[in-house]
Formats: sequence, C-alpha cells, structure tokens
Amino acid sequence: MRRPTDLLLFCVVLCFAFGCGTDEGVLARVGDEKIEVETFQEQLVAATGEPWQGVTDGVASRLLDQFLDQEVVVVAANQGDRALIPTDPGARSAWVRQSLDGLCGPSPAPDAAEVEAEIAKSQAVIRPARAHVRQMLLDTMEDAEAARVKLDEGADFMTLSRQVSRAPNADDGGELGLLTEGGLSENLDKVIFALEAGEISEPVPGPSRYHIFQVLEVYPAGPAPREEIEPVVLRRLGEVAARKHASACVRKLAGEVGVKVIHEQLWFRYDGRYSEVIHAS
Repeated sequence: MRRPTDLLLFCVVLCFAFGCGTDEGVLARVGDEKIEVETFQEQLVAATGEPWQGVTDGVASRLLDQFLDQEVVVVAANQGDRALIPTDPGARSAWVRQSLDGLCGPSPAPDAAEVEAEIAKSQAVIRPARAHVRQMLLDTMEDAEAARVKLDEGADFMTLSRQVSRAPNADDGGELGLLTEGGLSENLDKVIFALEAGEISEPVPGPSRYHIFQVLEVYPAGPAPREEIEPVVLRRLGEVAARKHASACVRKLAGEVGVKVIHEQLWFRYDGRYSEVIHAS
C-alpha cells in the first residue's frame, strides 16, 4: 500500500512534467485574454528583424513590456474582433495611441512655466555665426579666375556653377546650406565669414582645387531667436508629456484589467514592469 507522502510526491512530479496548473503555450494573461507564446515570438521577429531565438534578454524583456502595454489597451478598449487590430508593430502602436486618447483623454499641453524656462535656457546659449553659402570648385587657379571674371560681368552664380564647377553639388548650383563659423578649415572659414550677404569671394585655394564662395545670408553669433526656439521646445516637451500621460494611463488600465506573466513559459530572463502579478481591481 502506498503511503500518502509517496502519492503526493508522485502528483508533484506529474505536474512538473506536464505543466499542471499552467496553460500550455500561453505566455501571459491580460484580463481574460490569453497571450500566446507564438504571438509574442512573431512580434519579436517583426520588431527586430531577427529570429526570436537570437534576441537578447534585455531587448526581449523591453519588447515584452511594450507588447503587454499594448495588450492592456486592447483589452481595456473591449475590442471584440482582434482581427481588426493591426499586427505590424508601427501600425499597432499607432492604433494603441489612438485608443489611449479614447480611454484616458488626450495628453495635456506642456506647462507654460516649463516652456518659458526651457526657452530662456536655450537662449542663454550663444551659438556661433552662420552663413548661407554656395560654392564653385575649379581644377586650376586659371579656371577659377576665369569664372570670377564671368561673375563680375553679371553671370548668374548658380547657372555658372552648373556649367563649370567640379563640385559634387554643381547640379544644385553649388548649394552648401548653412555653414557654422569654426566648422571649416581656418583659411576657408576666414574667407567665408569676412563676406557680407550677397558678396562673392575671390578664388580660394583648397586641399586640391580652388573655391569661389557666394554668401547669401549671414546670421551673427548670438542666441537663437524665440520664434526659432519655441516650436522646438513645445514639440520636445509635448513628446515628454505624451509619454508620461500614456505611461500613467496604461498603469491605471493594467490595474483595472489585471496582468499575469507566466514565467515558466519564458525562454529569457524577464524583470520588467509586469514581473509581479497585477490583480484586477
């Protein structure tokens, strides 16, 4: 006759061997939804472009957090037909962001005082002078001097650049965009930033050829103007506020629906924000 302790040990061994008490192939539960291991593996491949077996623990852990965040939103939004939810990672993220607005409202605007503080901080930085510049690049000093004579006679800089310049950007009329003082070799820097808006340089020797520069506009050294800084600050702080709002919303929703990761089904070390069971409120 078997002793009770022998029978208990036999049952424990069976449970360990056959997954007693766990759902085979289920990685997590979000609300009443079962998240299949295979589903997350497909997301890993789509997000990284690599076989899921080769994804490092840190990356897999971070992506599982993101995936479960999205699943929390899916469940909280009561989406009955999951076939309508995008599987592509980018489209899925966009769908989740839109759903978050419906569940928790739009992200608040950045705090006005914080915006003003960031603008003041940015304007305290003195940036070097900049110039909007075009160039020609000629093989010899004779070629450069001949081009300079044509410019003196009224030739259009962009047209002549397309005709005679050896620069890679000749087809664009020699357009260099905005150059910052101190960003070029000393001799070229000195020539360019000695010119006024609308002026054209004499031929300037470079490392292997000869340059002619045209300065279209000069922006003196000093703080950036508010009208340039403000949109950048608003966008940056808006993105920060949106991330905080989304994170707080997902935490609230996770507490409402409940999340449990089944660690026995993971093939990587996971210590993310769903490591501990979140019980539904």
